[in-house]
Amino acid sequence: MRIWSQLSRKSFFLKLLVLSIPIVSCGYSQNITDNSDQIILSVADFLPVDYIRDGSVSYQKEVQRALDTAVGKNAVLTFPPIVYLLDEKGLQLHSSLTLIMHGAVFQLREDCDVDGQAFFGKDLHRVRLLGGEIGGTLGIWPEGVNIRGIYITGASENIHIRDMYIHDLTSNAIGVFGTEKTYARDIWIIDVIAEDGCNYYGDYLSNRPGTEEGSLRQDQGLVAFYYVKDFTVRGCRFERSRSDGTHFYKCKQGQFVQNKVYGAQMGGYFLEGCENVTASDNIIRDNGSRGCTIERGSRNCLLRGNVVTNSGREGLWAPNCIGLIVTGNIFDRNGRKPNGTGPNQIWNANITVNEAHDPTKTLTQDYLISDNIFYTSDTQIAAIRIDATKVKGIVVKDNQFRGENDLVLVEGEKTNNVRVMDNE
Repeated sequence: MRIWSQLSRKSFFLKLLVLSIPIVSCGYSQNITDNSDQIILSVADFLPVDYIRDGSVSYQKEVQRALDTAVGKNAVLTFPPIVYLLDEKGLQLHSSLTLIMHGAVFQLREDCDVDGQAFFGKDLHRVRLLGGEIGGTLGIWPEGVNIRGIYITGASENIHIRDMYIHDLTSNAIGVFGTEKTYARDIWIIDVIAEDGCNYYGDYLSNRPGTEEGSLRQDQGLVAFYYVKDFTVRGCRFERSRSDGTHFYKCKQGQFVQNKVYGAQMGGYFLEGCENVTASDNIIRDNGSRGCTIERGSRNCLLRGNVVTNSGREGLWAPNCIGLIVTGNIFDRNGRKPNGTGPNQIWNANITVNEAHDPTKTLTQDYLISDNIFYTSDTQIAAIRIDATKVKGIVVKDNQFRGENDLVLVEGEKTNNVRVMDNE
Protein backbone atom coordinates (compact mmCIF):
# COMPACT_ATOMS: atom_id res chain seq x y z
CA MET A 1 0.00 0.00 0.00
CA ARG A 2 1.30 3.46 -0.93
CA ILE A 3 0.84 6.10 1.78
CA TRP A 4 0.51 9.70 0.61
CA SER A 5 1.82 11.76 3.51
CA GLN A 6 0.80 15.33 4.37
CA LEU A 7 4.26 16.50 3.25
CA SER A 8 3.90 14.74 -0.09
CA ARG A 9 0.49 16.30 -0.61
CA LYS A 10 1.88 19.78 0.16
CA SER A 11 4.78 19.29 -2.24
CA PHE A 12 2.47 18.01 -4.98
CA PHE A 13 0.04 20.91 -4.82
CA LEU A 14 2.84 23.47 -4.51
CA LYS A 15 4.47 22.11 -7.65
CA LEU A 16 1.10 22.09 -9.41
CA LEU A 17 0.60 25.74 -8.45
CA VAL A 18 4.05 26.83 -9.60
CA LEU A 19 3.85 25.03 -12.92
CA SER A 20 0.51 26.69 -13.67
CA ILE A 21 1.75 30.30 -13.31
CA PRO A 22 2.46 31.79 -16.75
CA ILE A 23 4.85 34.51 -17.73
CA VAL A 24 3.32 36.48 -20.59
CA SER A 25 5.60 38.47 -22.85
CA CYS A 26 5.43 39.68 -26.45
CA GLY A 27 2.11 37.97 -27.08
CA TYR A 28 3.01 34.47 -25.97
CA SER A 29 2.90 32.58 -22.71
CA GLN A 30 5.82 30.74 -21.21
CA ASN A 31 5.71 28.74 -18.00
CA ILE A 32 8.14 29.59 -15.25
CA THR A 33 9.69 26.20 -15.80
CA ASP A 34 9.94 23.95 -18.81
CA ASN A 35 11.13 21.12 -16.61
CA SER A 36 8.60 19.23 -14.48
CA ASP A 37 11.48 18.03 -12.29
CA GLN A 38 12.48 21.57 -11.29
CA ILE A 39 13.20 21.88 -7.59
CA ILE A 40 10.63 23.79 -5.54
CA LEU A 41 11.55 25.16 -2.14
CA SER A 42 9.61 27.17 0.42
CA VAL A 43 11.15 29.82 2.65
CA ALA A 44 8.80 28.57 5.36
CA ASP A 45 10.94 25.43 5.64
CA PHE A 46 13.86 27.61 6.77
CA LEU A 47 11.92 29.64 9.34
CA PRO A 48 11.17 28.68 12.96
CA VAL A 49 8.01 26.63 13.37
CA ASP A 50 6.34 29.47 15.27
CA TYR A 51 7.62 32.30 13.03
CA ILE A 52 6.20 35.79 13.53
CA ARG A 53 4.33 37.30 10.59
CA ASP A 54 4.23 41.03 11.41
CA GLY A 55 7.89 41.92 10.82
CA SER A 56 8.71 42.51 14.47
CA VAL A 57 11.32 39.74 14.22
CA SER A 58 13.90 39.64 11.42
CA TYR A 59 14.45 36.39 9.53
CA GLN A 60 16.97 37.85 7.11
CA LYS A 61 19.58 35.17 7.84
CA GLU A 62 17.05 32.40 7.37
CA VAL A 63 15.82 33.84 4.07
CA GLN A 64 19.41 34.19 2.84
CA ARG A 65 20.02 30.56 3.77
CA ALA A 66 17.03 29.60 1.62
CA LEU A 67 18.43 31.61 -1.30
CA ASP A 68 21.86 30.06 -0.86
CA THR A 69 20.39 26.56 -0.71
CA ALA A 70 18.87 27.12 -4.13
CA VAL A 71 22.24 27.94 -5.77
CA GLY A 72 22.79 26.00 -8.98
CA LYS A 73 19.56 24.03 -8.66
CA ASN A 74 17.37 25.95 -11.14
CA ALA A 75 14.98 26.28 -8.23
CA VAL A 76 11.65 27.95 -7.55
CA LEU A 77 11.55 29.53 -4.10
CA THR A 78 8.17 30.49 -2.64
CA PHE A 79 7.65 33.00 0.15
CA PRO A 80 4.85 32.81 2.71
CA PRO A 81 2.93 36.10 2.79
CA ILE A 82 4.48 37.74 5.84
CA VAL A 83 6.53 40.88 6.57
CA TYR A 84 10.27 40.27 6.19
CA LEU A 85 12.33 42.84 8.09
CA LEU A 86 15.62 43.66 6.34
CA ASP A 87 18.66 45.78 7.05
CA GLU A 88 20.42 47.67 4.26
CA LYS A 89 22.72 44.75 3.44
CA GLY A 90 19.73 43.13 1.79
CA LEU A 91 19.36 39.67 0.29
CA GLN A 92 21.81 38.31 -2.27
CA LEU A 93 20.29 36.78 -5.38
CA HIS A 94 21.76 33.89 -7.37
CA SER A 95 21.42 32.75 -10.97
CA SER A 96 18.85 30.23 -12.22
CA LEU A 97 16.35 31.19 -9.56
CA THR A 98 12.65 32.08 -9.52
CA LEU A 99 11.18 33.85 -6.50
CA ILE A 100 7.40 33.74 -6.06
CA MET A 101 6.63 36.47 -3.55
CA HIS A 102 2.97 37.43 -3.93
CA GLY A 103 1.75 38.74 -0.59
CA ALA A 104 5.25 38.98 0.88
CA VAL A 105 6.41 42.39 2.16
CA PHE A 106 10.14 43.18 2.43
CA GLN A 107 10.39 46.07 4.87
CA LEU A 108 13.69 47.88 5.30
CA ARG A 109 14.51 48.90 8.84
CA GLU A 110 14.09 52.46 10.09
CA ASP A 111 17.64 52.55 11.47
CA CYS A 112 19.43 52.00 8.13
CA ASP A 113 22.31 54.51 8.03
CA VAL A 114 24.49 53.50 5.05
CA ASP A 115 23.77 52.83 1.37
CA GLY A 116 22.14 49.52 0.58
CA GLN A 117 19.20 47.66 -0.97
CA ALA A 118 16.58 44.98 -0.41
CA PHE A 119 17.84 42.59 -3.15
CA PHE A 120 21.15 42.57 -5.00
CA GLY A 121 23.15 40.41 -7.37
CA LYS A 122 26.06 40.56 -9.79
CA ASP A 123 26.51 38.70 -13.09
CA LEU A 124 23.14 37.03 -12.68
CA HIS A 125 21.58 34.76 -15.30
CA ARG A 126 17.99 33.63 -15.66
CA VAL A 127 16.38 35.19 -12.60
CA ARG A 128 12.65 35.77 -12.09
CA LEU A 129 11.23 38.00 -9.34
CA LEU A 130 7.45 37.67 -9.29
CA GLY A 131 5.19 39.61 -6.95
CA GLY A 132 5.88 41.08 -3.55
CA GLU A 133 6.32 44.50 -2.00
CA ILE A 134 9.48 46.37 -1.01
CA GLY A 135 8.97 49.21 1.43
CA GLY A 136 11.32 51.81 2.83
CA THR A 137 11.10 54.58 5.41
CA LEU A 138 11.61 57.70 3.34
CA GLY A 139 11.83 60.72 5.60
CA ILE A 140 13.33 58.79 8.51
CA TRP A 141 16.65 57.69 7.03
CA PRO A 142 19.43 60.32 7.16
CA GLU A 143 19.95 62.51 4.12
CA GLY A 144 22.48 61.04 1.70
CA VAL A 145 21.69 57.43 2.64
CA ASN A 146 20.79 55.81 -0.70
CA ILE A 147 18.80 52.58 -0.51
CA ARG A 148 17.48 50.76 -3.57
CA GLY A 149 14.82 48.14 -3.97
CA ILE A 150 16.58 45.87 -6.48
CA TYR A 151 20.24 46.40 -7.42
CA ILE A 152 21.68 44.31 -10.27
CA THR A 153 25.20 44.82 -11.61
CA GLY A 154 27.70 43.34 -14.03
CA ALA A 155 27.12 41.15 -17.06
CA SER A 156 23.67 40.06 -15.93
CA GLU A 157 21.18 38.73 -18.46
CA ASN A 158 17.71 37.23 -18.79
CA ILE A 159 16.29 39.00 -15.73
CA HIS A 160 12.51 39.37 -15.42
CA ILE A 161 10.89 41.45 -12.66
CA ARG A 162 7.11 41.46 -12.54
CA ASP A 163 4.08 42.41 -10.43
CA MET A 164 6.01 44.20 -7.70
CA TYR A 165 5.18 47.26 -5.59
CA ILE A 166 8.23 49.28 -4.48
CA HIS A 167 7.95 52.48 -2.47
CA ASP A 168 9.48 55.00 -0.04
CA LEU A 169 13.14 54.36 -0.88
CA THR A 170 15.97 56.87 -1.31
CA SER A 171 17.46 55.52 -4.53
CA ASN A 172 16.10 53.52 -7.48
CA ALA A 173 13.22 51.15 -7.12
CA ILE A 174 15.08 49.05 -9.71
CA GLY A 175 18.65 49.79 -10.76
CA VAL A 176 20.45 47.70 -13.38
CA PHE A 177 24.06 48.71 -14.01
CA GLY A 178 26.19 47.04 -16.64
CA THR A 179 29.44 48.50 -17.92
CA GLU A 180 30.67 49.69 -21.28
CA LYS A 181 32.57 46.42 -21.71
CA THR A 182 29.96 44.11 -20.17
CA TYR A 183 26.42 45.26 -20.93
CA ALA A 184 23.55 43.80 -18.95
CA ARG A 185 21.17 42.16 -21.40
CA ASP A 186 17.58 40.97 -21.78
CA ILE A 187 16.15 42.83 -18.79
CA TRP A 188 12.34 42.86 -18.50
CA ILE A 189 10.40 45.04 -16.04
CA ILE A 190 6.67 44.37 -16.32
CA ASP A 191 3.63 45.57 -14.33
CA VAL A 192 5.67 47.17 -11.55
CA ILE A 193 4.47 50.10 -9.44
CA ALA A 194 7.20 52.33 -7.98
CA GLU A 195 6.32 55.35 -5.85
CA ASP A 196 8.03 57.95 -3.67
CA GLY A 197 11.68 57.16 -4.19
CA CYS A 198 15.13 58.30 -5.37
CA ASN A 199 17.57 60.77 -3.94
CA TYR A 200 16.51 64.39 -3.65
CA TYR A 201 17.34 66.57 -6.66
CA GLY A 202 16.52 70.25 -6.49
CA ASP A 203 15.16 72.20 -9.43
CA TYR A 204 17.69 74.20 -11.44
CA LEU A 205 16.34 77.54 -10.21
CA SER A 206 15.56 76.50 -6.65
CA ASN A 207 17.41 77.59 -3.54
CA ARG A 208 18.95 74.13 -3.41
CA PRO A 209 19.66 72.91 -6.96
CA GLY A 210 21.15 69.55 -7.81
CA THR A 211 21.64 66.30 -5.97
CA GLU A 212 21.87 65.95 -2.21
CA GLU A 213 25.27 65.42 -0.60
CA GLY A 214 26.25 61.75 -0.54
CA SER A 215 24.17 60.79 -3.58
CA LEU A 216 25.23 60.10 -7.18
CA ARG A 217 23.57 60.41 -10.57
CA GLN A 218 23.04 56.64 -10.41
CA ASP A 219 20.58 57.25 -7.55
CA GLN A 220 18.29 59.22 -9.88
CA GLY A 221 15.37 57.46 -11.55
CA LEU A 222 12.79 55.10 -10.08
CA VAL A 223 14.04 52.81 -12.81
CA ALA A 224 17.68 53.40 -13.76
CA PHE A 225 19.45 51.40 -16.49
CA TYR A 226 23.13 52.01 -17.28
CA TYR A 227 24.70 50.03 -20.15
CA VAL A 228 21.72 47.75 -20.70
CA LYS A 229 20.65 46.35 -24.05
CA ASP A 230 17.67 44.37 -25.31
CA PHE A 231 15.40 45.61 -22.54
CA THR A 232 11.67 46.07 -22.09
CA VAL A 233 9.87 48.21 -19.51
CA ARG A 234 6.13 47.69 -19.93
CA GLY A 235 2.89 48.39 -18.13
CA CYS A 236 4.50 50.10 -15.12
CA ARG A 237 3.66 53.18 -13.08
CA PHE A 238 6.49 55.39 -11.82
CA GLU A 239 5.18 58.14 -9.57
CA ARG A 240 6.53 60.92 -7.34
CA SER A 241 10.24 60.40 -7.80
CA ARG A 242 12.31 62.92 -5.85
CA SER A 243 14.57 63.23 -8.91
CA ASP A 244 13.84 61.78 -12.37
CA GLY A 245 11.08 59.31 -13.02
CA THR A 246 13.35 57.20 -15.26
CA HIS A 247 16.96 57.34 -16.45
CA PHE A 248 18.38 55.26 -19.29
CA TYR A 249 22.12 55.85 -19.81
CA LYS A 250 24.09 54.38 -22.73
CA CYS A 251 21.41 51.78 -23.35
CA LYS A 252 20.66 50.00 -26.63
CA GLN A 253 17.79 48.17 -28.31
CA GLY A 254 15.13 48.96 -25.73
CA GLN A 255 11.36 49.42 -25.46
CA PHE A 256 9.54 51.67 -22.99
CA VAL A 257 5.88 50.97 -23.66
CA GLN A 258 2.47 51.40 -22.01
CA ASN A 259 3.88 53.00 -18.87
CA LYS A 260 2.81 55.93 -16.72
CA VAL A 261 5.34 58.43 -15.36
CA TYR A 262 3.71 60.91 -12.99
CA GLY A 263 4.78 63.71 -10.71
CA ALA A 264 8.57 63.40 -10.67
CA GLN A 265 10.49 66.23 -9.02
CA MET A 266 12.56 66.52 -12.22
CA GLY A 267 12.15 64.81 -15.61
CA GLY A 268 9.83 62.00 -16.60
CA TYR A 269 11.37 59.94 -19.44
CA PHE A 270 15.13 60.45 -19.79
CA LEU A 271 17.44 58.99 -22.45
CA GLU A 272 21.12 59.86 -22.38
CA GLY A 273 23.47 58.51 -25.03
CA CYS A 274 21.09 55.70 -26.02
CA GLU A 275 20.71 53.89 -29.35
CA ASN A 276 17.69 52.24 -30.98
CA VAL A 277 15.33 52.87 -28.07
CA THR A 278 11.59 53.34 -28.60
CA ALA A 279 8.94 54.85 -26.32
CA SER A 280 5.30 54.36 -27.24
CA ASP A 281 1.82 54.45 -25.72
CA ASN A 282 2.98 56.04 -22.47
CA ILE A 283 1.34 58.73 -20.32
CA ILE A 284 3.90 61.22 -19.00
CA ARG A 285 2.31 63.96 -16.91
CA ASP A 286 2.84 66.49 -14.12
CA ASN A 287 6.61 66.08 -14.00
CA GLY A 288 8.56 69.00 -12.52
CA SER A 289 11.04 69.54 -15.33
CA ARG A 290 10.95 68.12 -18.88
CA GLY A 291 8.37 65.48 -19.66
CA CYS A 292 10.86 63.79 -22.00
CA THR A 293 14.58 64.38 -22.53
CA ILE A 294 16.51 62.65 -25.33
CA GLU A 295 20.07 63.91 -25.50
CA ARG A 296 23.87 63.51 -25.50
CA GLY A 297 24.48 61.50 -28.62
CA SER A 298 21.32 59.39 -28.62
CA ARG A 299 20.80 57.78 -32.03
CA ASN A 300 17.88 56.27 -33.91
CA CYS A 301 15.30 56.72 -31.18
CA LEU A 302 11.52 56.93 -31.49
CA LEU A 303 8.86 58.77 -29.47
CA ARG A 304 5.46 57.68 -30.76
CA GLY A 305 1.88 57.68 -29.57
CA ASN A 306 2.50 59.17 -26.14
CA VAL A 307 0.59 61.73 -24.08
CA VAL A 308 2.97 64.29 -22.57
CA THR A 309 1.19 66.89 -20.49
CA ASN A 310 1.66 69.55 -17.83
CA SER A 311 5.43 69.27 -17.59
CA GLY A 312 7.27 71.99 -15.69
CA ARG A 313 9.40 72.68 -18.74
CA GLU A 314 9.30 71.29 -22.30
CA GLY A 315 7.26 68.26 -23.13
CA LEU A 316 10.34 67.20 -25.10
CA TRP A 317 13.87 68.56 -25.03
CA ALA A 318 16.03 66.93 -27.69
CA PRO A 319 19.52 68.35 -28.24
CA ASN A 320 22.52 66.60 -29.81
CA CYS A 321 20.86 63.49 -31.24
CA ILE A 322 20.99 61.83 -34.65
CA GLY A 323 17.98 60.12 -36.17
CA LEU A 324 15.02 61.05 -33.94
CA ILE A 325 11.39 60.44 -34.89
CA VAL A 326 8.66 62.19 -32.89
CA THR A 327 5.27 61.22 -34.28
CA GLY A 328 1.66 60.69 -33.27
CA ASN A 329 2.02 62.21 -29.80
CA ILE A 330 -0.12 64.66 -27.85
CA PHE A 331 1.79 67.51 -26.20
CA ASP A 332 -0.60 69.34 -23.92
CA ARG A 333 0.36 72.66 -22.25
CA ASN A 334 3.85 71.80 -21.15
CA GLY A 335 6.23 74.54 -20.00
CA ARG A 336 4.19 75.71 -17.02
CA LYS A 337 7.26 77.09 -15.18
CA PRO A 338 8.62 80.47 -16.26
CA ASN A 339 11.82 80.78 -18.25
CA GLY A 340 15.04 81.70 -16.51
CA THR A 341 17.25 84.66 -17.27
CA GLY A 342 20.07 82.86 -19.09
CA PRO A 343 20.15 82.07 -22.83
CA ASN A 344 19.95 78.33 -22.07
CA GLN A 345 16.96 78.80 -19.76
CA ILE A 346 14.26 79.28 -22.40
CA TRP A 347 12.35 76.09 -21.77
CA ASN A 348 8.60 76.62 -21.85
CA ALA A 349 7.85 75.48 -25.41
CA ASN A 350 6.18 72.12 -25.94
CA ILE A 351 9.29 70.97 -27.85
CA THR A 352 12.77 72.48 -27.96
CA VAL A 353 15.39 71.29 -30.46
CA ASN A 354 18.81 72.85 -30.03
CA GLU A 355 22.35 72.05 -29.00
CA ALA A 356 23.64 71.91 -25.44
CA HIS A 357 26.75 70.99 -23.50
CA ASP A 358 27.47 67.52 -24.83
CA PRO A 359 30.59 65.47 -24.08
CA THR A 360 29.88 63.34 -27.19
CA LYS A 361 29.97 66.44 -29.42
CA THR A 362 27.09 65.09 -31.51
CA LEU A 363 25.49 67.35 -34.11
CA THR A 364 21.71 67.74 -33.80
CA GLN A 365 20.52 66.24 -37.08
CA ASP A 366 17.98 64.12 -38.96
CA TYR A 367 14.80 64.76 -36.93
CA LEU A 368 11.24 64.13 -38.11
CA ILE A 369 8.54 65.80 -36.00
CA SER A 370 5.22 64.92 -37.61
CA ASP A 371 1.55 64.14 -37.04
CA ASN A 372 1.51 65.36 -33.45
CA ILE A 373 -1.17 67.42 -31.71
CA PHE A 374 -0.05 70.43 -29.68
CA TYR A 375 -2.20 72.22 -27.12
CA THR A 376 -0.64 75.51 -26.07
CA SER A 377 -1.16 78.48 -23.77
CA ASP A 378 -0.26 82.14 -24.18
CA THR A 379 2.50 81.84 -21.56
CA GLN A 380 4.59 79.61 -23.83
CA ILE A 381 7.24 81.09 -26.09
CA ALA A 382 6.19 78.74 -28.92
CA ALA A 383 4.62 75.40 -29.66
CA ILE A 384 7.97 74.25 -31.07
CA ARG A 385 11.26 76.14 -30.73
CA ILE A 386 14.28 75.23 -32.88
CA ASP A 387 17.69 76.84 -32.65
CA ALA A 388 18.97 76.47 -36.21
CA THR A 389 22.52 77.55 -35.40
CA LYS A 390 23.95 74.03 -35.09
CA VAL A 391 21.31 71.68 -36.48
CA LYS A 392 20.88 69.84 -39.77
CA GLY A 393 18.04 68.02 -41.48
CA ILE A 394 15.15 68.95 -39.14
CA VAL A 395 11.65 68.41 -40.64
CA VAL A 396 8.45 69.63 -38.94
CA LYS A 397 5.32 68.70 -40.85
CA ASP A 398 1.66 67.67 -40.68
CA ASN A 399 1.21 68.66 -37.04
CA GLN A 400 -1.95 70.18 -35.55
CA PHE A 401 -1.64 73.24 -33.32
CA ARG A 402 -4.48 74.12 -30.98
CA GLY A 403 -4.69 76.72 -28.28
CA GLU A 404 -3.24 80.18 -27.92
CA ASN A 405 0.22 79.83 -29.49
CA ASP A 406 0.68 77.98 -32.77
CA LEU A 407 4.16 79.32 -33.46
CA VAL A 408 7.01 77.17 -34.78
CA LEU A 409 9.90 79.41 -33.79
CA VAL A 410 13.08 78.86 -35.82
CA GLU A 411 15.92 80.96 -34.45
CA GLY A 412 19.56 81.53 -35.29
CA GLU A 413 21.59 80.93 -38.38
CA LYS A 414 21.20 78.23 -41.01
CA THR A 415 17.40 78.30 -41.04
CA ASN A 416 17.55 76.46 -44.37
CA ASN A 417 18.48 73.34 -42.36
CA VAL A 418 14.95 73.35 -40.88
CA ARG A 419 11.90 72.57 -43.02
CA VAL A 420 8.44 73.49 -41.70
CA MET A 421 5.49 72.47 -43.87
CA ASP A 422 1.82 71.46 -43.99
CA ASN A 423 1.04 72.15 -40.33
CA GLU A 424 -2.31 73.50 -39.23
